[in-house]
Amino acid sequence: MVVFELREYLISQGYSVLLIFLKDINRGLYKITRDKQLLEEFKKESLKYKIYEILNSKYLIRFLIFLLKKKNKLIKKIIPDVRYEFLKELNFKDPSYIISPDIPQINTERLIATAWQTSYFVASSKDARLKYYLVQNNEDDPSFSKNLSKLANESYDLPLKKIVINRKMLERFSTEKPLKITVTSHIKGKIIIAPEKRDGKLVLIQLRSGEDKGGDIGIKAAEIIKNMRPEVKLISFGTYNKKIPIYIEHHGYVSDSEYIKLFNIASIFILPSLVEGFSTPVLEAMSCGCVPVATACGGPEEMINEGINGHLVPIMDPEAIAKKVIELVDHPDKRIEMAYKGIETSKNYSLEKMGAEFINAIKKYEEGVINAIT
Repeated sequence: MVVFELREYLISQGYSVLLIFLKDINRGLYKITRDKQLLEEFKKESLKYKIYEILNSKYLIRFLIFLLKKKNKLIKKIIPDVRYEFLKELNFKDPSYIISPDIPQINTERLIATAWQTSYFVASSKDARLKYYLVQNNEDDPSFSKNLSKLANESYDLPLKKIVINRKMLERFSTEKPLKITVTSHIKGKIIIAPEKRDGKLVLIQLRSGEDKGGDIGIKAAEIIKNMRPEVKLISFGTYNKKIPIYIEHHGYVSDSEYIKLFNIASIFILPSLVEGFSTPVLEAMSCGCVPVATACGGPEEMINEGINGHLVPIMDPEAIAKKVIELVDHPDKRIEMAYKGIETSKNYSLEKMGAEFINAIKKYEEGVINAIT
């Protein structure tokens, strides 16, 4: 979402922006890297393999979702877990969007990679003088890139100027002096129900598919919470495709309006991820007056001041998640105080701030490049 938001801001400031969506990306990557692991990925992308995988796992819904993604080129080729409502806002007949197997020859001053896969294409392109890599996550974490984590890791050695979005990545690449920007959320949260008027025992959990999203950890934390505080009501949302306990009211995929409503009826929000670049749900929870209990997985640390506007816990530690949730349930006055602190925190983030930081960071870097040459 960050990429789309930046595009809109840059256009509003008079910049010309072309978004290139790379289809059959693993095939293109193989041509560049000749990494044999990518050959296995081709097989997994085939319809025959998908049918086998889904029937074998007995989750028919997965197959239906796959067919929907197959029908929509953009969803299939770019982001498997993207919010559909956001895609509806985009006009793909606009010539500033291109779907291509490679970066076409274009007359541009700058090329910016926005994922580890696209970084290889940008690095190999000869069309731009200045090349950047917007590193939105620790994408070489095996929970994120799985069998291709080695290739993802090697992408960080490519000759591209890095732009990062959290302090953990800033520290990781500190010797390269990456540019850093503050990102924001696409969905604008709002207060519908005041924090003090909510059920203090209603807890919302993000349960998304993908090991990096920590859905299994969220389920374990929910079990501990329910055993220790049976009166707590647990609700969840997301694309989690494993068995969900009966005591969790799961809403699956929700619209933007439903999403905001969930954050307004819940008093506490659990984010159990293993890896996050920024984690907009934490910011969205705060803007709705829902106190986050999030793993210190990269992104939440940008927003959460421990014990002030939310809680941070170690990754893969359901006991720690449960402990902090129960503390908030048992101390409603503290929870309400933290909720209002979170609302104030959320006001520090905006599209204008993200866009301005992005432009200023690049301008400052390029001025330094020019001065070094002259």
